Amino acid sequence: MKTSGFLGNARSMLRCIALILAVLGAGCGAAFSEAATQLKWEMLIPPTEPLANFPDALPFEQQEALRDVLYWKGHPSGELSEEFALQRDEAKKRVDADREKLAKQGVDLDALYERYVAWATEIERRGTLTEKKLDGAQVAIAGYLLPLDFNPDGTTEFLLVPYFGACIHEPPPPPNQVIYLKSTAPYAPAALFEGVMITGTMRVQSERKDLSFVDGSSEVASGYVLEGESIEPYHGEGGGQ
Repeated sequence: MKTSGFLGNARSMLRCIALILAVLGAGCGAAFSEAATQLKWEMLIPPTEPLANFPDALPFEQQEALRDVLYWKGHPSGELSEEFALQRDEAKKRVDADREKLAKQGVDLDALYERYVAWATEIERRGTLTEKKLDGAQVAIAGYLLPLDFNPDGTTEFLLVPYFGACIHEPPPPPNQVIYLKSTAPYAPAALFEGVMITGTMRVQSERKDLSFVDGSSEVASGYVLEGESIEPYHGEGGGQ
């Protein structure tokens, strides 16, 4: 059964964070201004206590029951086509059966759902935390460019993300792993997700930007703004293949 709703987004976020740390943990070695602090992406995430992956700790039967609850609650009946309304009704029947079955095992499915919501909410909250000490700092960071305007002569507004493919086929990284880049001069990427090293002034500031795709657009939240003074193609760790 396809994972959906809170469960899918929260677990995708955990996968994003794990990929970010795995790809960028070793940092970047390109030359940059001595006045700039070279950042790794994990340095944008304030230290917090480890958070266990709650759904993965559950027995498979409870995971399946939780997915049914999430699907049922995540699709209000008044907003669905006839086909999806039937699927929702089937999910509701499974929820009722799961609730009764788990109750015989001493497990409260509704309480399980509430625990999940609390866990997913905490993941979402942690994704918005930012390092205030970086506000106003001169920094250098490597990442992948997503232009917000596809002008062939170049544009000045981008999203900078920590790994290739971010924001396209899965939920975007958490806001503290997305940087809204404002370049002082137009820059024309050689390709989508070009690896670059950016030097400039970091601002701890929340933004929401529309990222355009061939089949539509999606709003992406960022926790930082980087006033880019230099954009250089980069093919080291965290900035290229």
